[in-house]
Parts: sequence; structure tokens; C-alpha cells
Amino acid sequence: MEKESCNKQLKSEISIPPLLMLILLGLFLLLIANKSHTLVYADTKADTPIKELTNLIYDLDSPKERVSQGPKVITVKRGDSVFKIFTTLTDIQDILKQNDIYLESNDSVVLNTKYPVDGTIISVIKTETFLVENDVDIPYVTQVIKTSELFEGERETLQKGVLGLKTEKFLHYYEDGVLIKSELIEEEIHSEPVSEIVKVGTSWYSLEGITIRGYNCPYWYSVVDSGPYSAEEKRWLKYIMYCESGCNAESNKSTYKGLFQWSPYWWRRQFSENIYDGHAQLKHTIAKYRAGESTRANQWPACHTKYNRDVLKIN
Repeated sequence: MEKESCNKQLKSEISIPPLLMLILLGLFLLLIANKSHTLVYADTKADTPIKELTNLIYDLDSPKERVSQGPKVITVKRGDSVFKIFTTLTDIQDILKQNDIYLESNDSVVLNTKYPVDGTIISVIKTETFLVENDVDIPYVTQVIKTSELFEGERETLQKGVLGLKTEKFLHYYEDGVLIKSELIEEEIHSEPVSEIVKVGTSWYSLEGITIRGYNCPYWYSVVDSGPYSAEEKRWLKYIMYCESGCNAESNKSTYKGLFQWSPYWWRRQFSENIYDGHAQLKHTIAKYRAGESTRANQWPACHTKYNRDVLKIN
């Protein structure tokens, strides 16, 4: 009996540890289930991939990048100095202080990771702000007046331009001595600019050396009457010169010039005389007349059409 009692007691003592192990294992699994349940609901985005169980356990209390409490190598950059630190600390201020790195009031600290981990780069940047004032010229506008009173390429200044003056205030932002940004904060105008007014020549010819007769039909009609022209040519010449310029050899009111209102461009390409020379225009106009009806119609379309209608009664 005594032996049997001892065996029962021994069995009871042996069976207790496995029971405790089962209880502890159950509690551990329950803890894991509760914790992993919390993580799944914390990570509620539909497109977030399901994490492995080990990651869920590791990230139980924070979805953020974990702080490495183990040994790590951190690079510190300050100005031109770059050095590495071996540390187990996790607070940036403590890491810098441990290595006798003290921040000044205008220093800022930038990490390439959210928290200090192995391989983190800590940059200590010196920031500076300067207020700068500059006096700046305000450019003036040049107003151009085109005139046939001057030759092409000639200029005449009617009013000289004057620069204006203003003061600009800028805030310049520097990081480690490098200008990062400039911000205009104030502008004060001391004087407005004055526009420059310039006349620019468009004429290829001058009235220099030309006898100014103005609107003088009697004179030019007499020149035509004394010229080597047929009666029809004389009638046509008188009609066209009156229709085109009012018998004014110096006519300069439009793109076309002279007694018969020639284009300066085409005149210059064909003839060497001054476009305001009425006698030269007569000579070259009668040549165009004798070239035929189509030439007359192309050269003086409006007035030649009127001549045919009013004089020749051709519709």
C-alpha cells in the first residue's frame, strides 16, 4: 500500500508541469490572436497587403518605422565634415549630445529616415536669412513713329528716354552658405520711367533737289501736251495723273508715291531716278501704257477702270 501511494504521488507531481505548459501556451496564443486582430484592423486600407505574422508581432503598437534599439552606424554631416557614429541610442538629441555635437539656434536637423536606424544619415544644416536692399533701374519704353519724311534707316529722336528708379527688398534664405530661395517682400518706386519717342524713316527717296510744285495740273498738262505722245496717250496720261495724285509729283500720302503713284519697291528695282521726279514718272508711265491693256490695268487698276468707263465708255 505504501508503495502504491508513493507511485500515485509521483505521477501527480510529474503531471503538473505539462498542465502548466498547456495553460501558458494557451495564454500566449490568445495574446497573439488579440494582438494580431488589433493590427489587422489598424491597417484598414483595402489595398494594403496582409503582413506576415512575425511582422505583425513586431509592429504591434505602431504602424511607423520602428526605432532600432540595437547597435547601429549613423552618418553625421555638418558643413564640410562627415563622420560616422556607432551607437545604441534612439533619440537624435541624445545621439548628438553623446558625440559632443551641439546645435545652434539657426541649425536644423534633417534625417533621411523617420527614425534613427542603421545607415541613417543625420544632416545638421546651418540656416541663415539676410535682408538685402537693391536699387534697380526701371527700363523705359521706346515709342516708334514711322515716317516717310526720313529715309529708310534714318532715325530722329523726338524725346529721350529716362530710366526710372525703384528699391527692392529681398529676403535671401541660405542653407550651409548656399542660396536656396529669394523672396521679394517690398518694392518702392522713386521715379517712373519716361518713354523715348523716335521717328524712323520708311522712304527710299528724298525731295532734296526736287522742285516742289504741289498740286499743279496746268504745269503737268503742258508737259504732256509738249511731249512725243499721241492724242489718246495724252488724254490717258492727264486722266491717270489727276486720278492718282491730283497732279502732285511730290505726293507722299500713301504707300505709293509721285505723279502716277508708283510703288517705291518696284520703282527702285527698275529705275535709278528719284521717284518724286515727275518727268521720270512720265517717261516710265508711258512705257507701261504702250506695253498693252493688261499692263495698264494691272499697274493702275482703279483709275484705269474709271478711264475706260468714263472716257472710253467701256463697261
